[in-house]
Amino acid sequence: MQEDLQNLIIKKFDENLSDWIDFVCDCRAGKQIYQRYDVIFGKVANDKVFRVVDMYHSGIWDKERAINEIKVYKTYDQIAFITQKAIDQLLKTELFYEV
Repeated sequence: MQEDLQNLIIKKFDENLSDWIDFVCDCRAGKQIYQRYDVIFGKVANDKVFRVVDMYHSGIWDKERAINEIKVYKTYDQIAFITQKAIDQLLKTELFYEV
């Protein structure tokens, strides 16, 4: 799979969460910065985590408080395929059946 990623623009968020929370807030504000990438690896902003993001985004909590709160919750990673190029290149059908 590493070979497949060479021709794609990838954004991977580390465990730091600082860049991730700003990215999520920018997207929430309507900025389409995700469109710069073919694939994005990062945390899922589920309902519990998103409440924390909202507190940060609205200015109620500072970034440090928000990140510390997120660390309390169990988080899950996700892969977002943003472009058709990424889908065509990385997703392969191995088996299917009609129901």
